[in-house]
Amino acid sequence: MAAKQGIDSPFPRQRLARSRKLVIYEALFLLNENVDQVIEVLRGMEKLPSADKESIRWAIVEIDEVRCAVNADFIERQADYERFDQGHFWKKRREFEKKLHDPDDVYLDVQRREEERKKQGLPPRLGVLPHTAAAELEQSRETGRERKKRRPNKRGK
Repeated sequence: MAAKQGIDSPFPRQRLARSRKLVIYEALFLLNENVDQVIEVLRGMEKLPSADKESIRWAIVEIDEVRCAVNADFIERQADYERFDQGHFWKKRREFEKKLHDPDDVYLDVQRREEERKKQGLPPRLGVLPHTAAAELEQSRETGRERKKRRPNKRGK
């Protein structure tokens, strides 16, 4: 009987590298999850006949206070990193947008804004010529330049 041979997965079997953020947020999550478990155990112990209910409630309050302090410290520091990263990635995104941006889009933006002003009953700030009108104007200027070149120079006689 032939042995079954499988095809190995093209994906690596080892765990992917974890980001610094993931490690921090995961640690914070585990802390909070484990503190919840400790509090749950203490609340269960509170129901036992020999339990000092006041001591257990005091302990729960202290544990929650420590949890909040640790959460706040981590989150405050992490917020600074996140703001820094946000600025860094905002700059990178702007670089990509600039590469993809057509400089002539400003004319379309102006045209849209003028249409908005018209709907609001405001007077236009600029006149935007349609492309065909601008092309005709350019054509007539070109024609005028050519005519000037063809005219004989009267001074040169």
